[in-house]
Amino acid sequence: MHDPQFERRRQKSSVLVGLLLFGLILFLIQLWLFVMVLENMLAGKTDMAIQAAAASFVMLGVNVWMLAGVNRMVRMQ
Repeated sequence: MHDPQFERRRQKSSVLVGLLLFGLILFLIQLWLFVMVLENMLAGKTDMAIQAAAASFVMLGVNVWMLAGVNRMVRMQ
């Protein structure tokens, strides 16, 4: 049987891996948004830029929130 400290570290590492994967998905979505806006702007359509910027700011907020959670989790040792 493992001690509670080992189980806590194992759970923290699982949470960190999950957050990293979610952050990677958010990054890929932002990259996709950037490419779509760039293609539309080259085609002369600028109407998608504001919506993409708003979505990108929301994703930035989620990333900052996740970073604060990771910092809290690290400090709780």
